[in-house]
Amino acid sequence: MKTPNANVTPKTFISVMKKIPPDLLILPTVAFMLSAVMTWANVGFGELFLARWGRNFVTSLVILPLVLISLGALDKRIELVFASLHWAGRTLVVSLLTAFVMESVLALVITMVNNPWDMTFVSFWWIAFSRSIPVGLLIGLFMGFYMKPKMDQMRTARAAQR
Repeated sequence: MKTPNANVTPKTFISVMKKIPPDLLILPTVAFMLSAVMTWANVGFGELFLARWGRNFVTSLVILPLVLISLGALDKRIELVFASLHWAGRTLVVSLLTAFVMESVLALVITMVNNPWDMTFVSFWWIAFSRSIPVGLLIGLFMGFYMKPKMDQMRTARAAQR
């Protein structure tokens, strides 16, 4: 019979979570929040909500990485164009533009998936966009001013360890 090694400590939930790159946790969280708000905006919290929210969540998980890749180029362009602007001003501009681009694209795709392509399409898109933009702005500002600096700091520390 084998005896357990006394030097091995049991893995806790927190220790396991610390090893997961933040990027892998942030994307589903953002998709979860935004798809829920946009689904609520279009169908309310009735019997259609869960089924449509599930489809919108999966759609958001597919679309968000594509949007975020294009936003990396936007971030670099803002750095070049507004080089003389204070870092907080540049971060604010990037955060606001990120929120508007992300909300516009997600609202468009979610509206395309859930609604008929007729005269009501624009109104459904507007409802999804306008009701989710406050959440998108909060996420954009949180990501720009808190998460991105933390993630950059973590990447720098990991690179220094190598």
